[in-house]
Amino acid sequence: MMNKYSIILFLVALTHVSCVQKKVEIGKVAIIPLPEKQLVGTGHFEINEGTSVTVETDAQMALANLFFDEFTTVSGWMPKVNIGGDGDIVFITEPTMAAEAYNLEVTPENIKIIAGSEAGFFYALQSLKQLLPVSFYSGKLQPNIVWGIPSVRIQDKPAFEWRGYMLDVSRHFFDKQQVKKVLDFMAESKLNRFHWHLADDQGWRVEIKSYPKLTEVGAWRMDYNTTDERISNWFGRPVQKPGEKPTYGGYYTQDDIKEIVAYAKERFIEVVPEIDMPGHAQAMVASYPEIGCVNSEKYVATGGVVKNNTLNPGKEETFVFAEKMLNEVMDLFPFNYMHIGGDECNKSQWLKDPDAQRRIKEEGLKDVYELQSYFIKRIEKIINARGKIMIGWDEILEGGLAPNATVMSWRGEEGGIEAAKMGHEVIMTPSNYCYIDLKQGHDDLEPNLGYSQLLLSTAYSCDVIPKGISEEEAGLIKGIQANMWTESISDWSKLTYMTFPRLYAIAESGWTSPRVKDWDNFTNRLQTQFLRLDKQGVRYAVSAYSPWIDHTGQGDNIEIALKTEVNNLDIYYTLDGSEPTMKSEQYSGNFKLNKSATIKARAFKDGQAVGYTSSMDFYVHKAAGVLNESPDLQKLTDLNYGKLNRSDPNWVSFKNGMDVTIKFDTLTAVKEVKFDALRFTIAGIYPPRNVEVHGSVNGMDFYKLGTVDKFEISSVQGRNEIPYEVAFDPVKVNYLRFIGKQINPIPKGHHMSGANAIILVDELVVE
Repeated sequence: MMNKYSIILFLVALTHVSCVQKKVEIGKVAIIPLPEKQLVGTGHFEINEGTSVTVETDAQMALANLFFDEFTTVSGWMPKVNIGGDGDIVFITEPTMAAEAYNLEVTPENIKIIAGSEAGFFYALQSLKQLLPVSFYSGKLQPNIVWGIPSVRIQDKPAFEWRGYMLDVSRHFFDKQQVKKVLDFMAESKLNRFHWHLADDQGWRVEIKSYPKLTEVGAWRMDYNTTDERISNWFGRPVQKPGEKPTYGGYYTQDDIKEIVAYAKERFIEVVPEIDMPGHAQAMVASYPEIGCVNSEKYVATGGVVKNNTLNPGKEETFVFAEKMLNEVMDLFPFNYMHIGGDECNKSQWLKDPDAQRRIKEEGLKDVYELQSYFIKRIEKIINARGKIMIGWDEILEGGLAPNATVMSWRGEEGGIEAAKMGHEVIMTPSNYCYIDLKQGHDDLEPNLGYSQLLLSTAYSCDVIPKGISEEEAGLIKGIQANMWTESISDWSKLTYMTFPRLYAIAESGWTSPRVKDWDNFTNRLQTQFLRLDKQGVRYAVSAYSPWIDHTGQGDNIEIALKTEVNNLDIYYTLDGSEPTMKSEQYSGNFKLNKSATIKARAFKDGQAVGYTSSMDFYVHKAAGVLNESPDLQKLTDLNYGKLNRSDPNWVSFKNGMDVTIKFDTLTAVKEVKFDALRFTIAGIYPPRNVEVHGSVNGMDFYKLGTVDKFEISSVQGRNEIPYEVAFDPVKVNYLRFIGKQINPIPKGHHMSGANAIILVDELVVE
């Protein structure tokens, strides 16, 4: 039995253990987007069970509870929030401050949050969260941590009013909870406009009670997709066949929409719905064929290129449908903007449709471009009648811009400049800076997502205000937006990989004054943000920190160049396929390979590995530098290997089947040949059905050495490289002949069906 003295000692020891277990973790000042002004001090403020928060109003109370409730999950407690009185963290209203602006002052004694609006207080809290240690982001209970906030004084406000993120849920559906996650990461990046692309050729996503077939029919399609990131097979996929039951898709009920809009509103995000029309309307036309044109497709589109997908502006019932449908959509979204798309309208149907042609004559229109303008202007009247502003992609400029429209400029900056000069508001979202579904690194080292390229540094370099406009016109540029089209983004993992970190770059362009933006500073802060994402289990891209392996064939050797997009990194590499370390060879300049090698390269910063390990195989083979009949065919043996990009000049094209002969200078022993063929089916580029390899000593009498059959995969839709390898018993030859048979014709269901396929190959490796 313990006596009184023993009990006291036990309690003292227990208290001591408890104190020892408590530890202080201190965050870093690495906020994205970068504040307008910040001054780092000394020391830190500690948030613990005894910390109190003082607010002035019920609205501030709601904001504080939304933020500090996160401590309940991570610490098992949350600071106590009170209206009035003295607190360790204090909300102070300053009515003269600009909308969304805030000041944040952290000292070892207290934290002051000063703003003139609820939005300002909200954004101050987002910065405060980024000052917390990265372990706070884990979402796991850590009761023995005291959270240290580094001393800092911040004065901050946004550079632009419109800071957006667009999510396309038509091509691939993302459910209600995933949309809320999008809103969460938008809020953390101080983005305030969620552009929701709800309808396109491949799916209709919002419940419309007056037109139930839009979700009964339009929300579903056949799924011919693959989750394999090595194959991107969106474009050129077969259409739905008669009798097939579509099961892929989904939609949001009106209650779902209301819940998401309210969730966004809590985070100071306005939701902008988009119903794309008059083009990109196949899901509508499949649901209600009477609003389509001649030769309209019967089914919701399964993939990319859709021929007859346009609403019919010649029929009054089209406008009856549009008015009733749009009014029901606008009832769900309280923000004062409605996006109607207007892009990439296939006007060829209107040239053949009798109702469309009649409308052109009756209205005295010049051509189908003016017919599109007629359609857009009538739709704008429907939207304006509700007191809302219509937004359209920059194609709505064609044929004459609707009087009150806002233009979203995506085909470069030109459309935005033209609209601003006409006195219209503009949102800049040029694809070469803002389309974050594009590939973000080396063609052969990144997942096979996206169809073009947008590097992180390019996204960061965007000037929201384009050159060549006046100060008055610049005032019409409302802001910037990142766009996530989802042709190749079929799941959440792909979405986050393509979103981060480029969204941070675009968010910084939207929030931070151009005069304080700095690429090196941004990439330094980004490394702390990566740690936060790691704690949350979020997949993201480290492409900018990863080595590019570039090469140039030079006769019978290959010159290798290594580089990274991020500055001031050290690159180490190996040639034997082993993992690079700081004990490996350090890259100091271009080097040459005179024999085959597997190059692996890794970047390091301050002794720590960053990015991914880049790996590529290079073959210096027996046919290297062998001359062929034409300069184009010489590329087949020049040691310049084609990338996963149809624009790469190293690919050699064959339009009537492949037939190539290599002549060696002397009798040469061979036992294997291999090459890659590019599959890029949207452009009619298919790999060979089969390949035969023949040998000869005299150039006249050839005999078959081997063959490879790719018949099963040669007609599959996609965009990737297909390897061909033919091994045979060793033989000595003076000539090698390669015969490849093409797909002929392109299969039915493809937008180029009936035409002959093109073969692209490189490089003919001879071992």
